[in-house]
Amino acid sequence: MAPMKGLTVFIADLRKCRSHEDEEKRVNKELANIRTKFKEPSLNGYNRKKYVCKLVYMALLGYEVSFGHREAVDLVNSTKYSEKQIGYLAISLLMEEDADYGRMVVAAMRRDIHDTNEFNVSLALNAVSNICTREIAEVLTQDIVAQLLSPVASMFIKKKAALCLLRLLRRFPEAVNAQQWAARVIPYLGHRDIGVTLSVASLVTALAQQFPEDTRKAASFAVRRLKSLVIDNEYAAEYIYYKVPAPWLQIKLLRLLQYFPAPESPELRSLLLSILRHIIDVSQDTPRELQQMNAQYSILFEAINLGIQLDIDQGLMQECAVLLGRFITSREINVRYLGLETMAHLAAYIDSLDTIKTYQGVIIQSLRDRDVSVRRRALDLLYSMCDVSSAKTIVSELLRHMVVADFTLREEMALKVAILTEKYATEYSWYVDVMMRLVSLAGDHMGDEVWHRIVQVILGNEELQLYACKIALQTLKAPVCHESALKVSAYVLGEFGHLIANAPDCAPIDQLKALQSKMASGSQSARAVALTTVGKFINLFPEIKTLCLRVLDRYRGALDAELQQRACEYYALATLESEDLMPTVFEEMPPFPERRSALMSRLLKREADTEDQRTWVFGGREINRERKLQKAGKTAEDSEEPPATQLLEAPEQTRFVADGGQTPEELARVAKSKRHYARLLWENDGILYDGDEIQVGLVAQYKPPAGRVGVFLGNKSTAPIYDISIHVVCEESSEKQLVVQQASGQGPLPDSLMPLGQARVFFDVKCMDVFATAPTLRIAYTMAGAPTVSELQMPVTIAHFIDPVTITVADFFSRWKQLGDAAIGEAQNVLKTPFLSTDSGAIQWLRNVVGGAGFALIQGADAEPDNIVGVGIATTENAGRFGCLIRVEPKPAHGLTRVTIRATNPTVSKVVAANINMIFESR
Repeated sequence: MAPMKGLTVFIADLRKCRSHEDEEKRVNKELANIRTKFKEPSLNGYNRKKYVCKLVYMALLGYEVSFGHREAVDLVNSTKYSEKQIGYLAISLLMEEDADYGRMVVAAMRRDIHDTNEFNVSLALNAVSNICTREIAEVLTQDIVAQLLSPVASMFIKKKAALCLLRLLRRFPEAVNAQQWAARVIPYLGHRDIGVTLSVASLVTALAQQFPEDTRKAASFAVRRLKSLVIDNEYAAEYIYYKVPAPWLQIKLLRLLQYFPAPESPELRSLLLSILRHIIDVSQDTPRELQQMNAQYSILFEAINLGIQLDIDQGLMQECAVLLGRFITSREINVRYLGLETMAHLAAYIDSLDTIKTYQGVIIQSLRDRDVSVRRRALDLLYSMCDVSSAKTIVSELLRHMVVADFTLREEMALKVAILTEKYATEYSWYVDVMMRLVSLAGDHMGDEVWHRIVQVILGNEELQLYACKIALQTLKAPVCHESALKVSAYVLGEFGHLIANAPDCAPIDQLKALQSKMASGSQSARAVALTTVGKFINLFPEIKTLCLRVLDRYRGALDAELQQRACEYYALATLESEDLMPTVFEEMPPFPERRSALMSRLLKREADTEDQRTWVFGGREINRERKLQKAGKTAEDSEEPPATQLLEAPEQTRFVADGGQTPEELARVAKSKRHYARLLWENDGILYDGDEIQVGLVAQYKPPAGRVGVFLGNKSTAPIYDISIHVVCEESSEKQLVVQQASGQGPLPDSLMPLGQARVFFDVKCMDVFATAPTLRIAYTMAGAPTVSELQMPVTIAHFIDPVTITVADFFSRWKQLGDAAIGEAQNVLKTPFLSTDSGAIQWLRNVVGGAGFALIQGADAEPDNIVGVGIATTENAGRFGCLIRVEPKPAHGLTRVTIRATNPTVSKVVAANINMIFESR
C-alpha cells in the first residue's frame, strides 16, 4: 500500500509533541478537520481512506473515536483492495457489538466471502475472526462452512475458513449449529494438503470436546493420517522440520485421539499400537540438535499421553514408565517438566505404581529444582502416585519442604497434604498430628476449608476425639500457636473438653487458662470462636462459671460488633435464673453428614480447563476412574472394583463455621436467593439464582390452567461447564396435581457451555388440581472435573394459576361475608412492614404486588383509601375453579400490615398467604 502523505505528516506532528496537552490539542484539531471533510459530498476514496487511517491511529493511542464508522463501512464496500483493507481494519478496531451499522458490515462480509477474488475472501474471514459477534456467528457460519467445503476454493482460503470456524465455535458454540456440519468437516483430516489438515485438526479437536458422539468417526481418519506420516512417510519436503515430518500435525492428531475411547476395530487398534511403538522406538536415539530434540520429544510425550489415556497395552505403559524415568533426570528443564507431568498422567491410569515408586527419591529431589514450574509438576506427581504404603513418607517430605516452599505453592501443597492425610490415614494419632502441624506451618497460605475439614472429621469419628483434645490443649500451651490451630483447638475443647477433664494438667481451669493465654493475640475470627468455647465451658464445667463470666464480661465492651454481640448474648444466657436454656443452646454438635470433601472441590477448581479440555486430572487412578465413569453416565457403584476401605471417608463439599452456624457469605447468598424467588412470585421474568459459577433466569407465561416456563442457564465462571442437564421434579404429594414436562420442538442442551455462554430449555406446566408444594428445579453440570448438582425451588405455585376477575364493590363484600361465615378457607397474617413509614412509594408497591399475584384490584371498595382489595379465580384442569379474595390493610404508623385471604379451597388461601408473606419479608 502506497504511503499517504497526510497520515505521515500527522503521525510526525504527534511525535514532535512535548507534552500530553500538546498532543491532545493536535488530536482535537485533526478530529475537527476530519468531521468537516466527512461532510463534503465530493470526498474521494483516497481521502476517505486517509482520514479513516488517522482515526484508527488516534484510537490506537487511546483517544475516543465516536464517528467515522459509516465511512469505514463505505471503504469495506469499495472495489479497490487498498480501500477495502483499511475499511476492514477500521471496523475490526472500532466496531462495537451492538452497533447500528452492524447489519451493513455483515452484508459486506457475506458478499466478500463469496467473492471470486481470494484476497477479498481472506480480508472478510480475518475480519470475522477479529470482530466475532453473535450476529456474525449466527448469520455467516454456513457461508464460511461452504468455503471450507468448496471444491474450487484454494488451500489458503480453506485454512483460513477452518480457523475462522474454530474462533466462532469457541466464542459462541450455541450459535454456530456445529452439529449440522461437523460430520462434513471430518473427512478433511485426510486432505492431501498438510496445511489444510493442520487447520481442520484444530477445528475437529474443539468439536470433539463438545460433540464427542457426532465426531466419533474422526478417530479413524486421524489414525490413518498418522500412519501415512509416521510409517508410510507420505509428506511434502517443505513440511519436514529438522528431520521430523510435520511435527505440529502429529501432535494435534495424537491429542485429538485422546478425546475418543480406544478403537473397537482390531485393525485400527493394531495400527494405532504400531504407530505408538514406532514413535517410541524413534525417540530412543538422542537428537543432536536442540530443535530436533524439541520436536521429537513433543511428539513422544503426546504419544505417551495417548497410550496412557487409551490404556490399550499395559506392557507399553510399563515401557513408558521406564522411558519417563530417564526424562525426569534430564538436564533440560523442558524435558524434566514434561517428564514429570506425563508421569503424573501415567500414575492416574497404571495398574501398579511400583515402577514409578522406584523414582520417588528423584521426584522428591525435584521439589528443590530451581525452576518453579518443575517444582509444581513434582508436587502434582507426588500427589498422584501416593497410596497407603507411601503416604507417610510423601506427607512427611511435603511437610518438611513446606517451610522453604514458594509462597505460590504453599496453598496448593497444604490442600494436597490435607487430602492425602485424610485419604490414607490408618492411625488416628497420625492424622491429628499431621493436620495440627499442617495448620501451624501453612495456616497463612490456606483458606478456612482446611481447619473446617479437620473439625468435620473429628466430629464424625469418636475414636479421634479424646486424642484430639489432648493435642489441642498441648497446642494452646505451646509458646506459639497459629490462628488456624487456635480455632481448631478452641472448637475441639469446647465440644469434647470434658473427655480429658480428669487427666493430669487437663482440668477445666487449665483448659480455660490455656485458651485465655492465646485469645489476646488472635484475630477477630479466632477470638469469636474462642468466646463460643468459653460459653460452652460454662455449660460443661459449672465449677469455673465465675471465671468464664469474667472473660465474657471483659469482651462485652469490645469495639468489634461481632465479639461484643457474642459476649453479651453468652453472658445473658449464663446469668438467667433458669438454667434450662443453657444446655439446649450449647448442646454438643452432631456429626456432619457424609459429603464430598470441600478440599477436593477446591483443588479441582484450581485446575480449570483452558480452551482444550484436560482428559485427566491430578490425583491418582481412583479419581480419574470416577471422572471417566461420570462422563459415561455411570456411578461408582456400577463398577466391578469396589473402592478401597479407608479410615477417614472424604465427604462432599460443605462449608461451615466453628460455632455451628453459617458463614456470612452463605447467609448473604441465601438471603439473595430468597429475594430472587420472592420477586418471581409476582413477576413473570427475572433471576432465580445468582451464584459464583452459574446464573439461572426464568421467564414464564401463564394461561390457566396451563403455562410455559423458560429456564436460562448462564456460565459466570472463567472455565467451561460440561454434562449439563436441567430437570423439574415434583414431590410425590404434588406430582398428580401438577404436570411438568419439557416443551416439544426445541433442540437438546449443548454438551458444554463456554464462559459467558447461555443455554435455555422450556417446560410446559399444567395444573390438574390444587397443589401445596412448588416443584424443584434440578441443574447438574461438571466444571474442572468436579460434578455439581444445584436444586432450586421453582416459583410455580397454585397462585400462578389465578386469573384476575373484576366485580362490583357490593358483590365483593357479599362474597367476602359468605366465605367468612362458611369458614372454608381463610388465612390471615399480620406482617412487619417498617418501610411503609419511610418509603413514599410503598403503597403503590403493595398494589403492584397484589396485581402481580393475579388479583384484579377493586377500586373504592374500602373506606380506607390505602386499603387494597382484589379478586381472582384459581383454575385447574380436573378440580374446577376456586374463587379467591384478598384484603390488605397497611398501617404505616405502626409499621404493620394485615393480609387476609379467603378462598373456596383452604390450600389456595394458605399458598397465597405464604407467597405474600415471603414477598413482604424480602422487601
